Amino acid sequence: MRLSVMPGTTMAHEEQQQRRDSLDDASELASLLPDSPEGPRHRGHRDNLSISSIASSVSSIFAPRPRKNASVTNILYFITFITSYAGGFFELPFTRLIEDIICHEYYDVSSSTQPIDESLCKEDAIQKHLAYLLAVLSILYAIVAFVAAFPWGIAADKVGRKPVVAVAMSGLLTGALIELAVIYWSDVFPITAIWASAAGQFIGGGNGVLIAVVLSMIADTTSEEDRAIAFLRTHVASLCGNLLSPSLAGFVMERAGPWVPPFIGIGLFFLGGVALFFLPETRTRKDAIQESPKSIIPSSDSMMSQIVGQFRDSLSILTSLSLILLVLTALCSMPVMDSTLTFLNQFVSKRYQIKIAQTGYVQSTYGVASIIMTLFILPWISNILIDPTTPARWRAKNEQYRDLFLARWSYAVLFIGALTLGLSPTLGGFVFGLLLMAIGSGFGSLSKSLMSIYVDPAHRSRLFSLVGMVEVLGSVFSQPLLAGLFSVGLKLHGGWIGLPYLGLATLIALSGFLMLFVRIPRASNITSLSGDHEEA
Repeated sequence: MRLSVMPGTTMAHEEQQQRRDSLDDASELASLLPDSPEGPRHRGHRDNLSISSIASSVSSIFAPRPRKNASVTNILYFITFITSYAGGFFELPFTRLIEDIICHEYYDVSSSTQPIDESLCKEDAIQKHLAYLLAVLSILYAIVAFVAAFPWGIAADKVGRKPVVAVAMSGLLTGALIELAVIYWSDVFPITAIWASAAGQFIGGGNGVLIAVVLSMIADTTSEEDRAIAFLRTHVASLCGNLLSPSLAGFVMERAGPWVPPFIGIGLFFLGGVALFFLPETRTRKDAIQESPKSIIPSSDSMMSQIVGQFRDSLSILTSLSLILLVLTALCSMPVMDSTLTFLNQFVSKRYQIKIAQTGYVQSTYGVASIIMTLFILPWISNILIDPTTPARWRAKNEQYRDLFLARWSYAVLFIGALTLGLSPTLGGFVFGLLLMAIGSGFGSLSKSLMSIYVDPAHRSRLFSLVGMVEVLGSVFSQPLLAGLFSVGLKLHGGWIGLPYLGLATLIALSGFLMLFVRIPRASNITSLSGDHEEA
């Protein structure tokens, strides 16, 4: 999920700065986890941020917590997990149900209740139409989420955290219900009406705002020393929900059909709503008293000026060519992510002639491998590379050189994995390619780790806000790119069906090529950059 830490404009200057620093410190660690299906993460505050910070923190995930405020954070973990987990029960069945509607139209079967064997729905024309519908839906979701995120973030600071969480969850459910209604009454609505479900993100701002406000509530109720671990637990909850639910959704679909999982997802959403009743408001009364009644809802002009001002402020920190190159590599994040989510389900089902329900197991395999790689294997390798007992030939000079080395190799493995996905004629080979992709899944975290050394701690939030915008831009062209190449591959027939992943491999290669020109600055240069920003 996209994480955007919204500064609290209602606090006094000193209190506001203290909270911002605390959020930066916590979100810095959380951002080292692999990007989840909804987008970028923010970091900041540590002088020498690196992937090894995970290693020292993973052992603390299950550390005892003070009883004070523990119930609040536990509820927030639960809401994060249950909302993420519920999403998996919509994705697979919706893909299958939409495919079935297109299939009925293709074979001119008037009765939507008359079943058509799924194997007959893998015709090229049907799959092209399905890819087009999902690509446009993805674009609309990205645009609406981008527009709605900022005002709802302001509302969370000015009106309260809990109401915005409730509204955001309602918006997510509304979007799912709109899509479900269009599919159910497909004889009344055209299938393109599913695009209207993106409007649900206007209600509460969608996943991005939901997670951002959850992180703000955790920051409100935890001490500075506990905050980083709390953020890490939140991200683990989100990752587990998003990456593990497809297998169970597929299991249910195989035995009960595609209509049952969405209702399970709705039930999970309501379960999260019940948990919300036990969640207290964490925005302090002092913040509320300092709020001017006239400024509860900012004017459109003032809101736009804030957005433009923050964007210009973020651009001003791009003073290094290496930093610019690292920021550009963020364009690769969303295409890699989308290629392992919804698009993977359609591609695997078409190429290897298996049911969409069974693709959930393939998707969860990648999810489990990514979690293991990022939480355990990557920190282990990271520590070995700077261990004094490691032979000098393989030992990195310092943490920054080690992260650059790992980032370059991650792109290399990712490239080989994408090539394998595009060229593999068998499902077993495709799964092997996914495992290679999982090995390289830390590329985004490592790139962001390197970005932090070019900017002083006080300006890292701005940097990662800019990175978030670049990733949103990547999400706009990601699905159309994959869908377009998929349509071309279907038209060319044969092995060309793997063209989307070959195109992805090309994009990864370009990003990896940019990494070759990244140079680690000297310590004096870093100090100089920090001083320049402080003077600004």
